[in-house]
Amino acid sequence: MGTEAAAARPRAVGTPAIWDARGVLLMSWAHFAHDLYPSFLGVLVPAIQAKLGVSLFWASAMVPAQQLPSIVQPFLGYVADRTSRRWFVVLSPAVAALALSSIGIAPHFAVALVLLLVSGLASAAFHAPAVALVGEFGGQRLGRAMAIFMAGGELARTVAPILLTAVIAHFTLDGMPLVMLVGLAASATLFLRLRTEASDAIARRHAGQVQLWRLIRERQRPFIGLLGSVVANTAAVTPPSFFLVEYLLQRGRSEWYGGLALSAFYASGIIGGLVGGSLSDWVGRRGALLLSSLGTAPLLALYLAIENGSWLMLPLLVLIGVFATPPRSVTLALANDIAPEARGPLSGFTLATSFVAQSIIALAFGAVAEAIGIERAFWLTVGASLAGVPFALLIPATMGRSPSSTG
Repeated sequence: MGTEAAAARPRAVGTPAIWDARGVLLMSWAHFAHDLYPSFLGVLVPAIQAKLGVSLFWASAMVPAQQLPSIVQPFLGYVADRTSRRWFVVLSPAVAALALSSIGIAPHFAVALVLLLVSGLASAAFHAPAVALVGEFGGQRLGRAMAIFMAGGELARTVAPILLTAVIAHFTLDGMPLVMLVGLAASATLFLRLRTEASDAIARRHAGQVQLWRLIRERQRPFIGLLGSVVANTAAVTPPSFFLVEYLLQRGRSEWYGGLALSAFYASGIIGGLVGGSLSDWVGRRGALLLSSLGTAPLLALYLAIENGSWLMLPLLVLIGVFATPPRSVTLALANDIAPEARGPLSGFTLATSFVAQSIIALAFGAVAEAIGIERAFWLTVGASLAGVPFALLIPATMGRSPSSTG
């Protein structure tokens, strides 16, 4: 009980009392511009598969190629905390834009994988420092700040399938370099507007005092709950995020319908993230995670049972996303709750766990889909979110609750 009680107590280290709305919104814009590019993968997987003549299993390797570099996020968060978070955040959208936008003109599948690895490194460099900055800018409204930050990423995932489908329809894959302009514009904006001197000073002042492994051992129970919740949620959302278009194409739906369906799923993440992150400030991180886990599985099962290619299916996809996506913002807020003394490294651990799990699950799903069919493979994922329930219960009930909600 001593460890759990200590973990549940709020810590003020490096947490300003002032809500910096400008900083939070700027980081949300950066998140949108960066995440626009990896969000192309749901449309790119079948497009590259057709253009370069590779199997679904090999095409699914595009996901781990983009995600696995994120395993270095804890290290990059550590480095950023000891240097400056500014350049990590400023340069990453431009690098991601240049790499992902060039995949459409890649002459060989190996070149496409190399470009995805580069974009994955840009993602690793961006996310941990960016989440740490949001933690600083959010002050005592951490759940809300993380929700607004994640809304930028969810908006990118909403826009990306439609944008790329339109580009491919009008210019073919060779026209993909046109979309790099958003990332280049974002890096220019961040260069001119992002100031991290105060945040960097706080991070450097505490960096030498923090022993990360000791913190993790002391707060082991909520830390295990955090990582387990991340993996379970990732298992639930990865198949629809990357293979929904392929699933619908195999059921005879059009490419436009597939792109719109994927955008509907992603659009719901804006609502889910904003509601879930803000709700977690009220009911606690555990309550928000439990609600997500218990709501996602039956809704996904319902969709698979009645999917018929009609437009009435899109609202159901939105509802699935509203329940499935809140853990993305809630777990990042929870990482800041568990160890505000080490925002960068622990945010990096959380993100690395998510990205690596996503890579493994995507590759496994591709293999299983080839072996038994993509529809049966989707049914196997229905209960994945329920695996998050026991992990959520490891998190103290009061963790993340604002003082006003705890009485």
